[in-house]
Amino acid sequence: MGDVLMHGAVKDAAADHRAADNDDGYGFLWAPVADLLAGADLTFANLETPIAPRAGQGSRSFVFNAPPSAARALKRAGVDLVSVANNHLFDQGRPGFEETLQELDALGLPYLGAGAAGHEAGPRTVELNGLRLAFLGYAYGFNQGGNACPARPAPPCLKASLLDPDRAVADVAAAARQADAVVVSVHWGVEYAGQPREPEVELAHRLAEAGALVVLGHHPHVLQPLELYRRADGRTALIAYSLGNFVSNQSRHYVHGVTPPAVGATRDGLLLRVELVRRDYGRGVTQVELGGADWLPLWTENDTDDPERRARRARPSIQVVSVDRALAAVQRELAALPDPVPPAEQARYVKLRQREELYRARRAAIAAVVGEDLEGEAPPRAPAP
Repeated sequence: MGDVLMHGAVKDAAADHRAADNDDGYGFLWAPVADLLAGADLTFANLETPIAPRAGQGSRSFVFNAPPSAARALKRAGVDLVSVANNHLFDQGRPGFEETLQELDALGLPYLGAGAAGHEAGPRTVELNGLRLAFLGYAYGFNQGGNACPARPAPPCLKASLLDPDRAVADVAAAARQADAVVVSVHWGVEYAGQPREPEVELAHRLAEAGALVVLGHHPHVLQPLELYRRADGRTALIAYSLGNFVSNQSRHYVHGVTPPAVGATRDGLLLRVELVRRDYGRGVTQVELGGADWLPLWTENDTDDPERRARRARPSIQVVSVDRALAAVQRELAALPDPVPPAEQARYVKLRQREELYRARRAAIAAVVGEDLEGEAPPRAPAP
């Protein structure tokens, strides 16, 4: 999944839904899709915020910070690995950067894209179901300074991974010699651009040819195409140029049917599901390769402009939902209404039809960007025990 952005309104929404078992309300933010996150053998996200409760100097527009409970809620939901190599990593200065890594270590949530100088890109090695996976992470740059080692650092000096294309290609090649499969996380591109630039495409292909089977891009805050790239050795690599946002407060004023559809793109997201397999071709020939992939559409609900919320004088509620499940729930409600609709139910009926149209339109918008070839559909949510 893509960017976990801790805007102030996102943290407020968590606080307003705090409960004993949901990590100060942060679990509420993605509760409708938590079972999908937990269903994979390994789930990855781009953690685009420091976790610096003590070193933090406050957050504001474009300067992020979040409490440890936010990261704990991700882990509880099934996230197994996060990238911290992104432009917001030093939003709370070098002390906040170092504290972020300490907090993730304390939570037992592995990360990539930062570490001892000289090895900050990784690889982070994971042994999983008989496969040895190597993860590498890079960021194009950082909004704040702080990545330089202090004059007299306590060894080892911790650094964040700055993207150098040639070095990244060499890192992938080295990791591929030691692992069954390499996955690369890259924070790159142009914000709000729906297509990658030529440099990103060229680098993605170079990383694949060097040995990466999966390339996971993020930073534009909108989705970009998926590519199945056929490598020279015959294996296929999957490239996601941008995974878009997972949770954010962006496009909060989007009104379906009124606002131009493209404005809602920062609330579109997806779960990209990838299968890696070891295939035995006989005669002593085996190789690890891509065994399948699909995507499930997501949408970030945000009732900032909902008149019912304003009437209650409540703060906006923000929550990530599965488009397929939300659409199915609306259609069940519609099917339960009589035909013709009684006058007392007509306002509710119209609102349901508008929601139905919204979910259909956002699924179509996602498919138009990332492509229909790998389109999947979320399974119904299992009933509560």
